[in-house]
Amino acid sequence: MNIDALKLEIIAKIIATNDVELLNKIQEMISFYQTNTMVNEPPSTYQKTTNQKVRVFNEREQKRIDKALDQHKNGECISDEEADKEIQKWLED
Repeated sequence: MNIDALKLEIIAKIIATNDVELLNKIQEMISFYQTNTMVNEPPSTYQKTTNQKVRVFNEREQKRIDKALDQHKNGECISDEEADKEIQKWLED
């Protein structure tokens, strides 16, 4: 089943139901995913083909990524070689 057919099937089921509890749960799920799957880039950045999945970060993940990028930009990082030396030192102690 392709995505358009799936959407139509879901819409038809939503229209056919009179179960308020179910409709409220659907609304909650939609609201949750709309607020928790946003990224700080325009949607056009993520072009999606039929068989390709795109990883969208939640707000907490995006904040951690932004912090890491800022740290890198400000030179608050070490090279892989330096990290390996530090790890070796820790393991020897």
